[in-house]
Amino acid sequence: MKKKDIAWFFAVIVLSALLAVSIILGVTGYFSSVTFLKSAADLKVGDTVQISVLPNQANVASYSFDGAYFPNELIPQVVQIDAKNLNADVFVRVKAKVFGEDGVEFGFVTPEHFEKAEDGYYYFDDVLTGGSKITFCTYLITPEENKFVSNAKYILSFIVETLESKYDINIWKASLQ
Repeated sequence: MKKKDIAWFFAVIVLSALLAVSIILGVTGYFSSVTFLKSAADLKVGDTVQISVLPNQANVASYSFDGAYFPNELIPQVVQIDAKNLNADVFVRVKAKVFGEDGVEFGFVTPEHFEKAEDGYYYFDDVLTGGSKITFCTYLITPEENKFVSNAKYILSFIVETLESKYDINIWKASLQ
């Protein structure tokens, strides 16, 4: 065999082996699991978060968590609503949604200024003014009917909506009637 033929034969063997390894790792999900584990953009339950708001907008902060929590467990979690860039007074409402399990709702240890309504939202009982900051919750309470699977991942999203105080707050509640 010529040197040129040996080099081609060696290149084909190496490339075939690399292709086989890539297919095996791709099928087993290795690449996506490494990417998921290395992602630093995810908020973890327990991290303090500030959600900046603007008038007449909705803002979301999402956390990933695994299902390894007991029913009625208190988890330290501070969620603050920041109005430093606000140029108008606003009403505020907050709702949390768990993706991955329908009908599961966390409870919250909230300051006395938030009250839960029939629509599932927590309403701030005052007007939020520009430059101020309020705390929505200090603890999460896992559901009593905990359906989470311990080795599964879930997403908990906080949805913060604002409405300028010049509008009637009943706009939000009128959609329920």
